[in-house]
Order: sequence, then C-alpha cells, then structure tokens
Amino acid sequence: MSDLAISAPQLQCFSVISNPPRLVPGTAERDWMDFTNQRFAYRCTPLTMANTTGWELLNPTGFWATWTGLNGKDEVILRPDDPRASMHHVSLGFGHGIITFHPGYLFRTAPGWMTWARGAPNRLKHGIQALDGLVETSWVPFTFTMNWKFTEPGTVYFAKDEPFCFITLVPSLPIESVQPVTRPLADEPQLEREYNIWLSERTKFNIGLAQGDPITLEQKWQKNYLVGKSPSGRTVADEDHRTKRSLKPPVHADKLEGGDIAKMPAQVMPAFESEKPVPAIVMRQAFPSFQSVFGMPPHEPTQLPKSAEPSHAPSQKPAKSPRSKKAPSGSGSQTGRTGKTSKPKK
Repeated sequence: MSDLAISAPQLQCFSVISNPPRLVPGTAERDWMDFTNQRFAYRCTPLTMANTTGWELLNPTGFWATWTGLNGKDEVILRPDDPRASMHHVSLGFGHGIITFHPGYLFRTAPGWMTWARGAPNRLKHGIQALDGLVETSWVPFTFTMNWKFTEPGTVYFAKDEPFCFITLVPSLPIESVQPVTRPLADEPQLEREYNIWLSERTKFNIGLAQGDPITLEQKWQKNYLVGKSPSGRTVADEDHRTKRSLKPPVHADKLEGGDIAKMPAQVMPAFESEKPVPAIVMRQAFPSFQSVFGMPPHEPTQLPKSAEPSHAPSQKPAKSPRSKKAPSGSGSQTGRTGKTSKPKK
C-alpha cells in the first residue's frame, strides 16, 4: 500500500475460545489519581486522554504470582483466589520472571493499521512491568500474547476485572516518513512570543500558588490546554481538540445494522464498502489530525491528479488488477506462540 493512502480504522475481534476475557473501553479513573490532593491529577487532560484512547482486556479471575528471582519457567508460582478457577488465560512459557496472558481474540485491523498492545496507560503496579508490542494485525491469521515481567523477586496480585492488556490502533507507515528537525525557537518569532507569554503567565501562577494568593487558589489551575487556547488567544486548537474521550464498547456482529458505520464521516464510508484504501486526502478531510501527517491543506480535491503524484510513489496498477499483498519480511515474529518478547522483525 502506498504511504499516500490509508484505510479507515476498523477493529474486528474474533474470539478463539468460548469465553474470552471481557473487552471494554478504557476508563479515565486510576486509584493513585483518586488519592492526589483534590484529585488534581485529573486536571491533566493529556493524562486522562491517554487512559481512554483504547480498550482494556479484563482479568477473568484474581490470582497471586510469586517470582523466586531465578530464570527457569517454573520459578513463577501462580495461586488463584479460587482453586477451582480456570487459569487458561495465563501461562509461563518464557521463564525470566515473565507472565504471559492470552487475550482470547484474534484481532484484525484494516490495511495500514497496527494494534499496539500494552499495559493500561498510567496504571501503576509495583514489582512488575507490562511489555509493549506492536502487531501487524492487518494480515496475521493468529493471535498475540500480552507479557508482564517482574522487576524484582517477590509477589504481585492481579485482581479480577483488572486490565491485563490495553489495545489501541496506530497507522503503520506514516511515522516512517517523519523527519524530526531541531532548530532554535527564535526561528519562529510568533511561536517564541506565544511561548514567552505562556512562560511568564505560568511563572506568575506558580508564585501565586506558593504564596497562597486567593485569586490564584480559586482558579486552581491554568486551563489553556483544556480550553484549547494560548494565553494570548492567538494560538487556537483545531477541531480535533478533545478533553474527554469515550470509545465504543464491542458489539457482536449479529447486532450490527449499519448504524455505527453511518455515523462515520461520509468521506470514509467507501472504506467499509470496498477493500481499496481511502486516499489520505479524504481521511484528512474527515479527520483533521491527518493534516499533520501528510502536510496538505484541507481544501484539496479528494483525488490526486497523476501529475501531482510524488515522484517516489510506486506506479499504480490498472483498476482491474487486484492489489498485491506485501509479504512479511524477516523470520522473527512478536506474535503467536513466541509472544511479544521475541525478536522484532526489523
């Protein structure tokens, strides 16, 4: 697939066992955030947005896990709350203090999209760390595993309904075309002025908090990011700006009647009716955040004329020719029986 085209995001969850773990939208709440002074942690919009931008797989039964500190596969001992409870979703195949969870689903995304599997964002767990993995779920006909590694010998507890895996979708290729550029802030005078205004206001606000200024204390926190405006008001967030997010819960295919698809932007509808990817320009018009990826103004036509195609873009096949599938490269894999801890493909 050309890096100038991307399919509309889709996520199909095929259960591979009769009673897979529950899959639910991510929630903003965290225990440690609840216990911060006046719950101030929830004032950080980027923090709560990260918590809710994906779906959680919930642990079906509570259990304790103890690692002796040795590397053998038998050096982790599992003790379920209920000795009669099934532990089919957990295994110990790697050793080295690694616990493996099996999501119970084969996830399938549209061409151009990958699944990022990780621990629930900003959810802390002492003594053990979730391992992230990016999986090419647009083509793989098998499942992946979610792995946690002890950071030190000891015992941890996974409660019933605690998320053991968090999945979200990311585009596969656009990141590869990004060229980070460093330069002095003075190169952008307007941006520098906006930054200096913000820095001055921020400094005054922090001094006011430290000195107990009543007006500052009543304000509680600066809300520039929340309202999507710089202190001067000259820099304003685009229509993609969000302060809260609530994703859709999974629905069984038998209950789909096209209602959810109809709510998608009209430009994206063809992606659900054809296997051909929607041009990035169309996606950009439907989702303005794509502008930052492809760098094109929103008023361009929905299809690039041949003369405007980038010189590095691959030649297009006739419309009647089927789109070839890219063969996976390398012999390593993060998925299947080896889990996400095996060597990456690249």
